[in-house]
Amino acid sequence: MLLYNTSYLLEQELEGVFVEWMKTKFIPLLKETSTFSDNYFCKVMVAQEDGGMTYSLQLLFKTREQLEKYINSFEPRIKAVFNARFQNQVISFSSLLQEV
Repeated sequence: MLLYNTSYLLEQELEGVFVEWMKTKFIPLLKETSTFSDNYFCKVMVAQEDGGMTYSLQLLFKTREQLEKYINSFEPRIKAVFNARFQNQVISFSSLLQEV
């Protein structure tokens, strides 16, 4: 099992709009790829010194092939959609984790 985690850092004022958009627009768009078996959208419960918020979106892939299909075939368009909505408002970075 591979876990593709993307963390999002944003200002508190943007939280409501961000969460609503992620749940109603972005995650449904991701599900259309049919490449991952499950997903989790979580608020990171560690306070930021600057008052900002952190969220995590985790996609679970059963195989490396499914992950590579997502990254190569869908991720560029997915990132473009996200950047079109939150350009310069949200910082994001991704990590790949493997279940041990």
